[in-house]
Amino acid sequence: MSDPNVLAAQRWVNATYADVNGYEDCEPDGRTGWGTVLSLTQGLQHELGISPTVQNFGSGTFAKVQERNLRPGAETNKNIVRIYNYALWCKGYNGSATADTWDRTAENSLTELYGDMGIPHGPGRPVTGALWARVTKALLRMDQFRLVPGGDAEIQGIQRNLNSRYVGDISIPAMDIVPCDGIYSRDVQQGLMKAVQFEIGIPRDEITGYFGSGTKAGLLANTVYPSDSGHLSFLFRAACRFNSPTYDEDYGEYHYSMNFDALKRGEWLRAFKRFSQLSPVNADGNFRTWAQLLVSTGDPERPAKGCDGITAITPTRGKALYDKGYRLVGRYLDEKFSEGDNGWLDKVIKPGELQTIFDCGLRVFPISQYYGGEASEFSYSRGRQDAERAYEKARGFGFNRGTCIYFAVDYDAIGTEINSNIIPYFEGVRSSLAQRGNYYQFGVYGSRNVCDQVSRNTGARWSFVSGMSWGFSGNLGYPLPRNWSINQIREYDFDGDGIRDLDHNVWRETTDPGSDSVNASPAGLNDFIAGLHALESAADSYDDPFGKGRDGLVMEFFRYGIYDDLQWNLLLGPVEPDWIRHAQKQDIDVRDLLEFTDPVTQQVLGTQHLMASTEGIVTYPSDTSRANFGDTVGWGGDLLTFYMEWRRNKDKYASGLAFCQDRLARSDIDSTFGYADFIEDTDAYNLGILIRAGVGVAEAVNNYYTKWTGGYRIATHRFQRFYTDRFGGDYATVEHLAKGVLTGDELFQAGANLYKLRENEVELPIEIPAEELNSFLLGFRWALTDRVEAEEGS
Repeated sequence: MSDPNVLAAQRWVNATYADVNGYEDCEPDGRTGWGTVLSLTQGLQHELGISPTVQNFGSGTFAKVQERNLRPGAETNKNIVRIYNYALWCKGYNGSATADTWDRTAENSLTELYGDMGIPHGPGRPVTGALWARVTKALLRMDQFRLVPGGDAEIQGIQRNLNSRYVGDISIPAMDIVPCDGIYSRDVQQGLMKAVQFEIGIPRDEITGYFGSGTKAGLLANTVYPSDSGHLSFLFRAACRFNSPTYDEDYGEYHYSMNFDALKRGEWLRAFKRFSQLSPVNADGNFRTWAQLLVSTGDPERPAKGCDGITAITPTRGKALYDKGYRLVGRYLDEKFSEGDNGWLDKVIKPGELQTIFDCGLRVFPISQYYGGEASEFSYSRGRQDAERAYEKARGFGFNRGTCIYFAVDYDAIGTEINSNIIPYFEGVRSSLAQRGNYYQFGVYGSRNVCDQVSRNTGARWSFVSGMSWGFSGNLGYPLPRNWSINQIREYDFDGDGIRDLDHNVWRETTDPGSDSVNASPAGLNDFIAGLHALESAADSYDDPFGKGRDGLVMEFFRYGIYDDLQWNLLLGPVEPDWIRHAQKQDIDVRDLLEFTDPVTQQVLGTQHLMASTEGIVTYPSDTSRANFGDTVGWGGDLLTFYMEWRRNKDKYASGLAFCQDRLARSDIDSTFGYADFIEDTDAYNLGILIRAGVGVAEAVNNYYTKWTGGYRIATHRFQRFYTDRFGGDYATVEHLAKGVLTGDELFQAGANLYKLRENEVELPIEIPAEELNSFLLGFRWALTDRVEAEEGS
């Protein structure tokens, strides 16, 4: 909303300083922003005799304000008075009615601002020249000193305490006034660090906020305990509050309050240490605890079991890594450049290297990074492209289903870039992998903020945190993300050749296990059925608060970690964390049940896709008159992703029929609707019908794949059953229902949401000529009826 006083400030500063050396206009829109306060800063610089002016309140500007040492009421330069008044208006306080004068209204606002900042003032507490320079700098920034939406009053109290004691009273030279908006941020973290340095005995003039040897030595000598009091104890508790909430291994939340007693402080600290992988797990505020609270590296010298690097793992290097205590190693699937190119790093996994890693007793996690060094390298289309290449490389190396591939953001992405570039990139990654049956999961490598925002907005499974980049803005003022699996805390020369060739990573072993094999044989059908029986027993002993029943819980279990975002939960109901934990305590892990071999075709089938689609069929009863959400969850959703693939390749395939004949339900072609997907969708429908008829999940699967009736297994005639039960055995109905999935408003939108499609990527099915869509529908019908005829022996 436009503010007339801000608009007046913008118009005045542009008109007054347009010809000043270095001056940059601000947008006259009546809205406070960095452009406005920086233009006012340049105006102040000009009035103070600084030339050329720059858009930064630096040490030179600070020194000039301190040297002038005039408060607004005593200021004789009317333009400077205007700047102070306009700065108040931009900050949300009332300035003088006449901008070039300083009246009681403005003076009262300044007094109010002091209070909001926590700055001591009044009789006997004069605002010194150095302090006034800090106040002026704070005025000419976008920092807020009132509680903002999402801000916390307890954090605001800490912020004001930092300003009161360490800026106002002690006046640490390197410390600026920190915001008092109730938000933990980079500036607040820096203020906290400087306050800690003062309390551990570093001289005022030597305080920098840098976590160096002096700070480490001081913290080693100043362990804090839950019952302690005093200034250092307050700062320790503030650091705990800034890192709250923390979590336990079941993702239970532990919130910290400054008002906690010693017992509750100790409980939170133990949870924090478990979450952060610190040992021993106790309530002592020792050096490692301080470090973990204050900087993203924590103690970079602490033992860790993970590592990554660009150097190939030979038997000698693998043994050395194992002997050093490492158990997990990250390696690269590919790289941007080829051998001989400028910039080639030779970082790709070498032939036979994975087996060498396993032979050395190590596990591996794959990393994908083609670009990653600046915002312009990230976009939705680039995410799709990178994920497609990573998928192909991972399949080529033989990585097993369910492996998490980490996609890298290898620079300090700021908030606007995260929203404009990074999140769309990972939406592209998610979309591409979803359309390949979620054979692989995706994770994110980056700063704490990048990892947290990407995970929250795109559902990245695990976070690989670039903690050693402690100076990144995305690592300052942000706690570890909830889903962190690997925290990169130090780079060093591992083999003594003078090259820093290994990153030292804390591995949270209860999260991403990495891979200890490739090209693993899928679990047998009997193992899958046994797992279903175990899940049924677990469901029987679970206190089911939502009345989902045994079958619902069993099917829901397979959605955990992959089909459990908001869109899936809207259609099938949320995956209950308590149920997942209950099953895991029975030693049942979905990672042990990811796939099995179909006894009829010998195709490897994915259980998570199969069970999620089956749950959709059970949830939404169908008839032959129209398509429904159960179809969208299963075969219809895969058909929609396949349609999108066709339209992205329409220059090569003008005919939808030709595209289907070349790429639909083929075992020798990598497509978004391959043969295994086609079987899983068909089986999901058939299993759903059995379960709806009252057959338990385990019994339905067992009967479907192993029992013989009428001289054949049920699965032997899977396509015939699907064709008859879903489509009434009618050619026209196949095309009618397929068209309904693609063109029905609600069904199309649901499918687009589930499978992460961007509607503006290609023409929607309702937008293309009818004959083109009909050709595609005919291709789907032929893919099904050809298999029906094959089963019938036609």
